[in-house]
Amino acid sequence: MSHLDYYRYQATARGIRSLADVERAAAGRVHIWQRIVRPWLPPEPSAPIVELACGHGSFLWWLRRGGYERPTGVDSSPEQLEFARQTGAAVIQADAIAWLAAQPAASLSAIAGIDFIEHIDKDSLMTLLKESLRVLQPGGRLILRFPNGDSPLVGMNLFNDITHIWTYTPNCLDTLARMHGFRETFFVDESEEAIRDHRWFKVPLCRLSQGILGFLLRAATREKVTHWSPHLWACLEK
Repeated sequence: MSHLDYYRYQATARGIRSLADVERAAAGRVHIWQRIVRPWLPPEPSAPIVELACGHGSFLWWLRRGGYERPTGVDSSPEQLEFARQTGAAVIQADAIAWLAAQPAASLSAIAGIDFIEHIDKDSLMTLLKESLRVLQPGGRLILRFPNGDSPLVGMNLFNDITHIWTYTPNCLDTLARMHGFRETFFVDESEEAIRDHRWFKVPLCRLSQGILGFLLRAATREKVTHWSPHLWACLEK
């Protein structure tokens, strides 16, 4: 066996055995996607949107449910794509970056890579950024979710999967994005956006807790933490 077998096993490990399981997995994330991702997506239902390393397809299911007519998923695992195909989205079995490099210039409105870039090496990330800029239409966006290198809790995400290779801080990713020609980069901490119920109480508590922790950490180390969640979202705009 190899680490790739571990990746192929992920659908089974997460209890994905049918479309109903895909929908269940999506239901636990919909409120986050709605708050963070939806404002970054194009408004036109016919806009071409691609998810790289789409896995079992829960994000594709959400896109379809949200009215997008042409979402496409790309993944190297036939086991995962078997479930993604059931969402009604077009799916392609291929290496995600190689597939992207073969697409025509200015052919996509948005590219999503959710929990993807931590699985690829640094040179592959550079290729991803280069090809994404080429393939995106003017104003198009590359949307990423990845382990937050700035967070003291980054190990909870980065080391939770043996196929994870590396991760990035907001400063590092912003520098790489601008170096490749992206116009602007936005970052969103997942912490309070992941709160679904009793937000009237839990969101202020989250902010207060982060403020106290930030004060103590800065007093102890002189370091400032802006994004606390182990998970960070980024939107790179062409």
